[in-house]
Amino acid sequence: MRFVKLLILLFMATGTLTTSAQNAGQGIRPGDKAPDFTLKDQNGKEVNLYQLLKKGPVVLNWYRGGWCPYCNLELKGLADKTAEINQLGATLVAISPELPDKTMTTVEKNNLSFTVVSDSDNNIARKYDLVFKLDSETAGRYENSFGLSRYNGNDKGELPVPATYIIDQKCIVRYAFINPDYKKRANPDDVLMYLTQLVRTSNNNKLVLLWSSDDPMVAERVALMFPYAAQKKNWFSEVTLVIWGPSAELIANDAVLQKKISEMKTAGIKVEACIACANAYGVADKLKSLNYDILPMGEPLANYLKRGYQVLTF
Repeated sequence: MRFVKLLILLFMATGTLTTSAQNAGQGIRPGDKAPDFTLKDQNGKEVNLYQLLKKGPVVLNWYRGGWCPYCNLELKGLADKTAEINQLGATLVAISPELPDKTMTTVEKNNLSFTVVSDSDNNIARKYDLVFKLDSETAGRYENSFGLSRYNGNDKGELPVPATYIIDQKCIVRYAFINPDYKKRANPDDVLMYLTQLVRTSNNNKLVLLWSSDDPMVAERVALMFPYAAQKKNWFSEVTLVIWGPSAELIANDAVLQKKISEMKTAGIKVEACIACANAYGVADKLKSLNYDILPMGEPLANYLKRGYQVLTF
């Protein structure tokens, strides 16, 4: 009997939306600027879109609610890609008109590890031109079958069209999947593919110089001279110097090279050092005193390569 009720609920919640979404917005499109927002996540923490974009691209997914089986399937599909999305330096955010406690239930039910925010009254969905009003028949069905008003905290009968966006660090939409037929959702593999292309293209003009040589001449004439010139002459949009291997010991004991690196940092070059290498040569404390970022460099270096940075080794 429970199985039959579940099938009835599934049918009622997933009946054809075409007539209900005739008045749906078209959504913002690739090339449009994504409107900023600040909303609270499942833990009550404020999430600001433009602040997230300072760290990297954002994958923004609109779902109707935890009552929607298609939404749950989509959220689980995105959850499977969360680690890969994060490795690309991007952030995944899901958004719906659900009340915060319902949002938490959706997160727990689907075991989601990414950020989910509550857009009360579809205020942000309206800015993205995604809101539509259910026809009276569909609204009644939804209310009687699972209580839509209890999920959204109002009886307006409004929902967002399911949509998935990829937004770059300039706040511009680069990918958009919007379909008033809620049974059709963006393929998570396609989302990851577009995101990978975007990240690799945007990072193609960023330089990482991996300096491992302990030869002072190589240091002065190549490892330090080239990135400094690249930064000053804007050959790359971002330059990072990584102190790796024997170069850690060389720099720790050479005041002249330390001064040159200080000038590079002042010019805007990021300086990172491998903590394992620094410990192996017994110079970790010295490098920390020089205010270098001392990090486990294996994963960061792998991410530089995955994200399409130009990596040179000296």
